[in-house]
Amino acid sequence: TGHGWWWYLVAAGLFAASLAVPDVQARQAVAAFAWLWPVLIWSQMGAREARYDTGKLVFSCAHALDRQMPAVWVAGVVVAIATGGGLGIRLLIGGDWPGFAAWLAGALFVPSFALALGVWSGSSKLFEALYTLWWYAGPMNHVPGVDFMGMAPARFGTPFYLLATLALLMAAYVGRRGKLGYA
Repeated sequence: TGHGWWWYLVAAGLFAASLAVPDVQARQAVAAFAWLWPVLIWSQMGAREARYDTGKLVFSCAHALDRQMPAVWVAGVVVAIATGGGLGIRLLIGGDWPGFAAWLAGALFVPSFALALGVWSGSSKLFEALYTLWWYAGPMNHVPGVDFMGMAPARFGTPFYLLATLALLMAAYVGRRGKLGYA
């Protein structure tokens, strides 16, 4: 991702802390920070080509829409799982299947949100602003329904975020398709 060794060191520390901290509330706070740490990586999703004016070069290859966009999204999901995986492992070890499902839905949702906003806005700023506000209200303050990590009790949180993930991926696909001239 082009970050220095210190970035990876902090990410590994957040991962280990969210796995090892025994107190549930402290572990949730560490896990929330673990998903704030890669915000600048996610914010580039879908917007990098517009920012560096490389769209004509990047999208000139065959199957640009069907191969590159899923690859970017999968990379974003890998970043979410790698940085927030400590909590995910802890939920698996504890047998908290609903908690793990909510965490996984969040790991899929965040990169989808970043990709859709990047494709439609052509900038990283919109995602950075909205995600930071959403993160503060949800994972940090446990507002039910807004907590995409599933730490706050919400009746329909996991299904909502899975559906939102699909809707955002469709929006990103439609937006990118329109920009590539397939419309």
